Amino acid sequence: MKEKKPQAWLGEIYEHSDLYEGKIIAILKDREIILVADSFTAAKQLVQEKLTEILMEDVSYFQVPRSMNQVFIPTLKIRSLRESLWMPMYSVNLRTSHNEIKDCQMLIDSGADISLITLQMGQELGLTRSEEEELLFARGIGGEIGYVLRRIQIMIDQKLISAAVAWCQDESINDLIIGRKDVFDAFDIEFRQGERRIQFTEVK
Repeated sequence: MKEKKPQAWLGEIYEHSDLYEGKIIAILKDREIILVADSFTAAKQLVQEKLTEILMEDVSYFQVPRSMNQVFIPTLKIRSLRESLWMPMYSVNLRTSHNEIKDCQMLIDSGADISLITLQMGQELGLTRSEEEELLFARGIGGEIGYVLRRIQIMIDQKLISAAVAWCQDESINDLIIGRKDVFDAFDIEFRQGERRIQFTEVK
């Protein structure tokens, strides 16, 4: 049997999104989906019970967005409005495929379903996209943008988390955005408008 390419499981999600949306999937060696469950706990338990010959370190888990074709990133809007508004930016670190660290300022957006990185940033992190991989589309105030779904390592205040991101494929988009998916589960985030600062508190 021909071995599947790394992240070939993404194509399976795109083609059969009705089967996977909102589910937790277990992925073997970043290549194929081996089971689907309703929670991380259930997925891990099923792997341990039913797939005893598989090494646990070869299995990763991914939560599929509930609506892969209707992701909303409202901050992609008219740029002229931004000059008079406080933009809640925060310093974060993104980890590359070679374990290097990229320092950057990202907009913290509680209205965004998922985090967003630019085409250039994704390339610098070592992400790739095959010609066969179809684009998904996110809605913003200013229209739609094409993206592909990826998972990257993000460090915020010394806490490293694995987060799903929309890797934008439009070179004209320069926004780096932290959205709710994964990040808001790991932190309680307080926006202090009057002080123009953001407070991250790790969820214990």
